[in-house]
Amino acid sequence: MSDKTYASFNTLTITGRVSHVELKTGKYGEFLSVSMLTELKEDGRTITVQFTNKNGLMTMFKNGNLKKGRLMTVTGHLESFAENFINSKGQTETLKRPRLSLSAGAQVLAGGLGPAAKEDRMIVHTSETSAAPVDAAPVINHQPDPAVVAAGDIY
Repeated sequence: MSDKTYASFNTLTITGRVSHVELKTGKYGEFLSVSMLTELKEDGRTITVQFTNKNGLMTMFKNGNLKKGRLMTVTGHLESFAENFINSKGQTETLKRPRLSLSAGAQVLAGGLGPAAKEDRMIVHTSETSAAPVDAAPVINHQPDPAVVAAGDIY
């Protein structure tokens, strides 16, 4: 009998807010490192969800449209979950927030990008819209049609 284990390919779909986005260069070129914050249950502990991306999100980030605070739903395979780390002195410390990492194939599916943070949304003030220029209305010369008047119809 073999001691080999096989992955269960646990797929997760998680919604949270972007907390950090960074462009990095690795062995296979440029990629985007994304961290989101989410809660596992109502009034529960906040965790960090980390994943990488090389396509649409990276383009969105380069165009300045993927900023901190945007609501996002990501789907991917669970790679690891950590609550501790080893510091530079070799001592074990507890992370401020537990960290869930998704494998490199994580993606934001169609409809998975939510609204931007409030400060990044375009706000239209009513005073700006009421001051918009308006074309002058044409003058209408309201004269009765002589054929209608001659026929005796009520005008």
